[in-house]
Amino acid sequence: MGWWGRRRLDRRLEAAEHLYRQVRWVDAERELRAVLEAAGDGAHPQAGSARVLLAQVLRVRGRLEEAEREARAAVAARPVAGGSGGRDARDVLALVLGDAGRHREAADLLAATAAARARAASPGHGLVLKGRSDRLQHLAYLGLHEEVVAQAEAVRTAAAAGTDDLHRILLPLAATNGLAFSLCLHGHHEQAEQTLLPVLEEAHRRGLGRFLVVLHLGAARALTGQGRAREALAAVDRAQEAFDRSPGTGALTHDLSAILLARSAALLAAGRPADAEHEARRCLGQCGSRLGPAHHRALEAATVLATALADLDRDDEAADLLHTAHDAWRTHFGHDHHGTVRARQVLAGLTDRPL
Repeated sequence: MGWWGRRRLDRRLEAAEHLYRQVRWVDAERELRAVLEAAGDGAHPQAGSARVLLAQVLRVRGRLEEAEREARAAVAARPVAGGSGGRDARDVLALVLGDAGRHREAADLLAATAAARARAASPGHGLVLKGRSDRLQHLAYLGLHEEVVAQAEAVRTAAAAGTDDLHRILLPLAATNGLAFSLCLHGHHEQAEQTLLPVLEEAHRRGLGRFLVVLHLGAARALTGQGRAREALAAVDRAQEAFDRSPGTGALTHDLSAILLARSAALLAAGRPADAEHEARRCLGQCGSRLGPAHHRALEAATVLATALADLDRDDEAADLLHTAHDAWRTHFGHDHHGTVRARQVLAGLTDRPL
């Protein structure tokens, strides 16, 4: 391919990037597939870039199997991990695996990528620490609380010593949020709230936009766990407001499903099971179109829905759903995982059928 051909591919890639930022997923996919077709054997650098962006487009559209194929093809084209900037296929692949509910694979990939980047750059590089921070939520999903505690502290300490202002500010906040999330999953709700308060204040002071969505949802989870349902619902409302104000979030249904889950749980705690049922079903609808059935959030929503049905005296529906949810929790996360235990506890109040 000559200079002019490469220039045409560059321009189509630029167009695809522009369309992606405009949330025009269908148009972006069309441009990216045109780049891949023109690149032919895939040896051109533009082909790798196109595959990575295409994987992102497919991911946000909920086409996770296709997204994984494109991301893995991009990784295969550049088998040596590393690099300190730009869009990386391994980062996208980790996102896809996480969305599919394959949290162990995502956590292992993020660890391997961070290690490779540390060798290529330095252990304290911002992207190395970001990968380690991103890994925390997967570890929390997997129930590995002690590892979350250790890794969160290590990330915060390393980030504080860094020279990159953005990472020095954001990474300690993100790591603290991951720690608070894990605390909630293990029932330490008051400690989680106290952990989140200074982080929320800092995020508000700096106007961190979408990050506030995540933090307010963490606060809602902590408050719900303490039975402070009215405050939890107010925190969900603040998360929704931050979501609505942030540019481009309208297409990010991953965030929306998290809001719906937090609202359904708070409504359940407020003694409003019919409303909780409605929101939990909405959450499951969002999860079904964008996340895999083994994703932690999807199984949480199923557990909340079943609990709401039980509170509405629809015991047969609740028991059937809980058996399905319990089996999924146990299959994907293990017999003693916090999600499996919770589903089993709720089911114990409805049936004596052995598990």
